[in-house]
Amino acid sequence: MRRRVLLAVVLATLSWATVPGLSAGATLAGPGHASTPAPALAAPRSAAPDVSFVRQRPCPDGSEFTCVTLRVPRDHFAPFGPGSPTFTVTFAIHRASSGDAIGTFVTVTGGPGTSGIAAADPYTALFDPGIVDRYDIVFFDQRGIGQSEPLQCPNAALAFYDSPHVPTISAAQARAFAADSRTFARDCIAETGVDPAELPYFSTAQAVEDLEDIRAWLGASQIDLYGESYGTQFVQTYAAAHPSRLHSLMLDGPVDLTLTGTQYYAEDVRAFQTALVNTLETCTATRACRRDVSGGDALAGYDQLAARLHHGPVAFTFIDAHGRAERRTFDLGDLETAAAGYVYGEYDRMTLERAIAWATRGRLLPLARLTYISLGEDPETQTAIPDPTDSDAMYYAVECMDYAYGTGSAGHRAQAYLAAGVAADVDDVRLGSVFYGDLPCAYWPVHPAPGRPAYLTNEPFPTFVMTSTWDPATPYAGALRIDQHLTDAYLIVQPGGPHVIFGRGNACPDDLITAFLLDGTRPAARRTDCDFTGVDPYVRIPAGSVAAYHSALGAMTAMDDEINNSADYAAWDGTGQLRYGCLGGGWIRYTPYDDGYRVTLHACQLTPGFALTGKATIDTTDGTFSLAVHGPPGTNLVYHRDADGNRTVSGTFRGHPAH
Repeated sequence: MRRRVLLAVVLATLSWATVPGLSAGATLAGPGHASTPAPALAAPRSAAPDVSFVRQRPCPDGSEFTCVTLRVPRDHFAPFGPGSPTFTVTFAIHRASSGDAIGTFVTVTGGPGTSGIAAADPYTALFDPGIVDRYDIVFFDQRGIGQSEPLQCPNAALAFYDSPHVPTISAAQARAFAADSRTFARDCIAETGVDPAELPYFSTAQAVEDLEDIRAWLGASQIDLYGESYGTQFVQTYAAAHPSRLHSLMLDGPVDLTLTGTQYYAEDVRAFQTALVNTLETCTATRACRRDVSGGDALAGYDQLAARLHHGPVAFTFIDAHGRAERRTFDLGDLETAAAGYVYGEYDRMTLERAIAWATRGRLLPLARLTYISLGEDPETQTAIPDPTDSDAMYYAVECMDYAYGTGSAGHRAQAYLAAGVAADVDDVRLGSVFYGDLPCAYWPVHPAPGRPAYLTNEPFPTFVMTSTWDPATPYAGALRIDQHLTDAYLIVQPGGPHVIFGRGNACPDDLITAFLLDGTRPAARRTDCDFTGVDPYVRIPAGSVAAYHSALGAMTAMDDEINNSADYAAWDGTGQLRYGCLGGGWIRYTPYDDGYRVTLHACQLTPGFALTGKATIDTTDGTFSLAVHGPPGTNLVYHRDADGNRTVSGTFRGHPAH
């Protein structure tokens, strides 16, 4: 199992820790909303003597947020006194621009294992300006990530995710993957350098008490609490523990916490399969995509490749950043990782369609690149790319403490997990390896007590449940069950939508949430169905040979489409330089400048056999694109696409005037 497969569930992980003092069937009670303006950051406060202010400073990378670090108990549920162990936790706050906040809006990002502070500025940029003007906005790094007691094991994680063993192929492969899981658990903990005695304190139940300390320090009597994916597990835990502190609860891509881990994954792998099938069937139903797929049936092409890989890896040609060719192998785990990682949203689904189209034509490099991106693996060196904003170590530190997988010895737990996979019949489900994402928890040195929480009900605050019918990671059916048990709730459904739907640029649901936050206006109906989204409009892949281009304009349009829609460019953070090998040889480089990106091509074969050298400009301010290249004898072209999408070309193409 690879990270590419596992990343399909990292943002949607299922985990729960028992909330002390709340029985499984307890209902929630508490007063109504009362939002108190927070004190100035220069005058910190703490509601408990065991919480202390550490420091305050601007958040990194030119952020508009201020980062505040608090010292909190390592164990919130044990008596605290002099010498008691502590952790430091950092949160980011952006005070209401108006200077007169009507509330405090807190976002809990997915994972576990992603930095909330790193997401603060890009997420806030997508909020309605009124929210920024009238709310104090808070993000935070949960204990275990970023600026809050970070745990990292990138090398152990990559070694684990690069395992050649796929547990759905055979019982022997499943046992081998279990051995890989055992090795990972040992090596990851060793690489973090964490004292294993501290591992129990990274649970969600502990982390929500950190948020409660943040709330109290800010002086906010109540908060509006938004969680996405794993964040919905976090915020439901907070709601159960501190119902009177919520003005509203927002669940985006919600996890049904009442399910056992294996029940969740059995439903989850089928949601992944649904998203994959829907994506590829959309390709087949779209003329442009269908024409790019050899045989015209994208799902059949995927299944044929999967069947071939089921018998073992196949070789493909990798082109490095210097344009040099080398032989590598691609296996079933690679395919499942690429597919699972690219069915989350509309644009990624289109990117997957393009890579599958190439694969049906015998070119596996585009799919391999999706695999490297999903892995967080440097495609040149095939080593882990360290990312302080994302942590596999934290994922397991939280997941394995939050969730009980079996009892007894590590071996017994692993056997029970593998048996559950057989019982769930996941071997014949496309992307069935997702089921085994938490198998390392069998070998983790600490485990929680068994038990699942009940659904939230009788909640003294409105809850917004946001979901997508194509959500691969937190199944639509689970969102419906959560909604059905809530007393004061509003269901917002995005047919064919991405995994998380708020703040993604769609008026529905954004307008509904904004109206509530700014005016207290609730949706007119108990359920709102937004417009269907599905897959972004297909962008054709370059032709397989230069002979397929009947005009210079057609050839340059294909180069434009590929340069602006390559998976590497889409995944790049836009800093430094991006350089990679072109499909048929040569290389391409992207360099940022004030208005966008400069692009250099050197003998770059985006269409095999059509080597181009020259420069391009991507202007992100006005949406224009220019490309000037020379290539095979008789080819010397200048191309331009204006802000309205009009395309022109001049020069010569294969010895003839361009037209």
